[in-house]
Amino acid sequence: MKSIVFENEVWDFLRMITECMENSFRPIAAKHGLTLLQTQILIELKHCGHHTVGSLGGIIGLSGGNASSMCKKLEKAGFIQRIRNPEDERYVQLALTPIGENTIHQIGEDLEERYGAFLGSKCEDEFQIIFECMKKLGSFIREMSEEA
Repeated sequence: MKSIVFENEVWDFLRMITECMENSFRPIAAKHGLTLLQTQILIELKHCGHHTVGSLGGIIGLSGGNASSMCKKLEKAGFIQRIRNPEDERYVQLALTPIGENTIHQIGEDLEERYGAFLGSKCEDEFQIIFECMKKLGSFIREMSEEA
């Protein structure tokens, strides 16, 4: 019985997070001609530097084919570029273009304008509790999946 209750609670929580993310961030991404997933890819490239399509897909949770397709669209739109390794041309890294960098900067400003006051009103302890709970849930679910 615990497993069914836990599963239902996690699914409900995931749906709520997804719905809130969609409602909160989709309009900002759309303003820049991006989907949430495309925005997530650009943010990941900004924060972690260069990725291959495979490493990016693994982090974002996309199959190789879907990650490649998404990156091709972003490249065609001028947000990212593919950089071939001169020593091994099979190895291709992804990087933001100046347009991609500027777009991520603008999205950050839009987010700050929209949510900065709200987030600024919260104390640091609240953030720490939330982050600790997220880590705990992630660890709990990983441990559970290893049992399967």
